[in-house]
Amino acid sequence: MKKQLGFTLIELMMVVMIAAVLAAVAVPTYTAYIARGKVAQVTGALSEAKVRMEQSFNSVRTYASAPGGLECAGDLFVPLFSDTAFSVTVSACSDTTFTITATGLSGKGMSGYTYTINHAGDKTSTTPAVTTPRNCWLQSKDHTSC
Repeated sequence: MKKQLGFTLIELMMVVMIAAVLAAVAVPTYTAYIARGKVAQVTGALSEAKVRMEQSFNSVRTYASAPGGLECAGDLFVPLFSDTAFSVTVSACSDTTFTITATGLSGKGMSGYTYTINHAGDKTSTTPAVTTPRNCWLQSKDHTSC
């Protein structure tokens, strides 16, 4: 009897099918893991930005870059967001109030994610799965409550 060399087509198809099933499970799990890391990075940066705004307020008694002005001292924390997958804006800025908003960049896979913090420490967030703002920071796309 002659010895068989190589693989049969059935054996090869079984290996391809097993690899496809593993990839179908692994890829979404990995992308969710990466997104959670990006969320943790931006929420940490938002917390640090609030602390820096408070430090500025304690020094000059206003959140605005000039007393009575509407522009916040955003240059205090812009470097915190340079390596994140989010763009940051400051709004509702006055002598006694501010709101910092981080919006996910679609080019970096964070479309639909928005996180905010204000002068009082109130936090809100939305994710692709939760479009109505929640009064906390949702840590992943799958979370619907805090």
